[in-house]
Amino acid sequence: MKKVVVTLGIISFLSGCGQAPGPVGYGQRPDTDVTSSPQFNFKSFAGSVWKTKVKVALADLKQYTGKHDLNLLVLKDFDPTHPEYNPPHDMQIIAVLPVGTRLRIERLMKDNGEWGGVRVVAVLEDTTYSQNTVYLNKIFLAKNRFIWIGWSESKDWGVDPDMLEKAE
Repeated sequence: MKKVVVTLGIISFLSGCGQAPGPVGYGQRPDTDVTSSPQFNFKSFAGSVWKTKVKVALADLKQYTGKHDLNLLVLKDFDPTHPEYNPPHDMQIIAVLPVGTRLRIERLMKDNGEWGGVRVVAVLEDTTYSQNTVYLNKIFLAKNRFIWIGWSESKDWGVDPDMLEKAE
């Protein structure tokens, strides 16, 4: 009897039940675009264009699923001289971008794996990089209930005015 239960447990796990972390195809479902979902109130924020007020870095980060994504990072994430330097795990800096770098908010993506949170996707408008779609560090964004859970009950999307300003 015990052998049957153990065997079924292993078969269940291997068939994808439980959504174990890993590349898509190994129990990990792709992210869902929730830009237009009324639940997240993001649609009016999508398409807005901003300029950075600080130096930022374009970096490749390995996610918990093993997948690599391009991310826009703040100074403390990539500059070892910053007093609060705390680099992400498995980070490869592609370029350091100047103050005034323009970006357009594109969409909101919901993780369908273990994490389950949402991330903002932006497009870098001023770069010459072939891949200019990036995930924004939440520090660029105003506190709201979707990305700053427990910090705010706001359902409004916006930017941190110390990090970004409206582009003309």
